[in-house]
Parts: sequence; C-alpha cells; structure tokens
Amino acid sequence: MLRKVHAQTPPRGYAAALLVLFVVVAQFAAAPVARADEPPAPEKLPEGAQIASLEVLPATIALPHKYAYAQILVTGVLTTGERVDVTRMATIEAPACVAVAPHRLVRPLAEGEGALQIAFGGKSASVPVKVTGQQVEHPVSYIQDVAPAMSKMSCNAGTCHGSANGKNGFKLSLRGYDPIFDHRALTDDLAGRRFNRAAPDQSLMLLKPSGGAPHMGGVLTKRGEPYYELLRAWIAKGVKLDLDAPRV
Repeated sequence: MLRKVHAQTPPRGYAAALLVLFVVVAQFAAAPVARADEPPAPEKLPEGAQIASLEVLPATIALPHKYAYAQILVTGVLTTGERVDVTRMATIEAPACVAVAPHRLVRPLAEGEGALQIAFGGKSASVPVKVTGQQVEHPVSYIQDVAPAMSKMSCNAGTCHGSANGKNGFKLSLRGYDPIFDHRALTDDLAGRRFNRAAPDQSLMLLKPSGGAPHMGGVLTKRGEPYYELLRAWIAKGVKLDLDAPRV
C-alpha cells in the first residue's frame, strides 16, 4: 500500500537565515585575499592629526655585550594632547655600530658610539647609543638567555613542544615554567643526543631549528643570528643549568 508523503515545511525564518548566510559567503568570496608574502598595509595617523612632539624610550641605549638588545618605542604627542604609537611610522637613522630591525629592535654590530636620529611628522629626536664588550666572551645563562630564546622562537609554546604531549616525542614545559624538567629533556633524553659538546653545530637542538635537519616547526634561526649563537655557546660550555641566576 502506497503512503502519501507530505513535504515538510521549513521552520519559520529558515529561508531568511539561508539568505543571510549566502550574502555573507558571497561577500567573503569577493573580498581580496592577502598573500602571505605581502607586507602589511602601512600605518598612518588619523586624518587631520598633527604631531606636536616625539617621545622616545629608552632615552639612552647601552649595549654591553654581543647578545644585548634594546627595543625602541616612539610616541607622538598630538596637538590635541593625545598620544599615539608611531614606532613603525617614524624613520630611524642608525650609526654604524648598531642595526635597527623593521620592528625597531636595536642590536650591536661593532663597538662604538653614536646616536639614533628619529623623525616623524616634521619633528625629530635623538637617542645616544654606546656599544661595548663585543670582543669579550659573554657567559651564557640557561635561565637568563637560553630559556627566553626558546620561548621567543616558540619552541615551548602550546602549539609546539610545550603542548600537553609535546611534539615528535620531545616535550618541554609550557613557556619554560619548569627549567629542571626542560634541562633534563634537552640533555638526558635520547641518551643526550640533542647536544654535542665536541661539535656544537651538530647538536639536534641547533640542527632542527636552523634547518640542518627535518623540523616540523620550520626554520626558526640561522647560524650567526643571536638565538643560534646563544644556544651554540651554551652547548659549547657544557649545557649547564644555573638555577641561582637572577630572574625577572
């Protein structure tokens, strides 16, 4: 016996919801897609804003060793009294003794003195710079140097080896909160194969982040860069754990 099948009526508002969804998807599809290799849109002041003066922090920069750095922050004081971050909008001329990254991190190149010349909106400021200790061996601290470098490279982030189960059999404490656990993972696991005192550059903990060995996390640092050289120096000096080092 054949039964008559009645089509169900869509719930009230169902058609309207589908229409809204269709419009949103169409707008998203029509929007231009930013390429990963395209630089971000340049920052600019609000329309009509005028700079009355510039304030720069720090007021002076001293870089006492080859791993030292300073972050420049430039604040524009508007004629209305309001303050706005113009760090990446300002132009900075650096002396030969330092290099300034696009995000305004200052690192030493050679011993010397000079000044950063900062300008924006018709106003200017000067920051004295002094670089010393470039030929002196800097004692690398696990607590002060190595652990922070791994955090900056996101090695111990929740998306990498700091996740609950680690990655590829290698686990670190999240953001380095447990230095004893992390030190043991780096120096004792895999029978100590992650480091090589005799040939530091052949250590897995350098080969992986520098692209010398397959690494799911990609290339995070390269030979000659500060993070690489910090890790290398620490390995060459015996991968020591200095729990008594001063901390932030």
